[in-house]
Amino acid sequence: MKLLLTKILPLALPILIYLVWLIYAHKRARKHGTQVNQLSDAPWLLIGLSGLSVLIIGMIALGLFAGEDIGGIYIPSYLENGEVVKGRIDR
Repeated sequence: MKLLLTKILPLALPILIYLVWLIYAHKRARKHGTQVNQLSDAPWLLIGLSGLSVLIIGMIALGLFAGEDIGGIYIPSYLENGEVVKGRIDR
């Protein structure tokens, strides 16, 4: 779920918005008898850059507002009785 909300959705959102608009434009063009826009006419560079910017802004916001408290002592992974004990931060 975190992968979907933090990486996939921000990249896919501009594309989904464009595709919804394209469907609307097709219906409107057919109704008025004008030229129909094609999917290949899309401003793909602009869509990709806007998706990337939404992704970057989202990652920065996630890092700033959803992190843990600063400080604590890092205890690295170690072997205890033949088993690996995961690293942790003691606060």
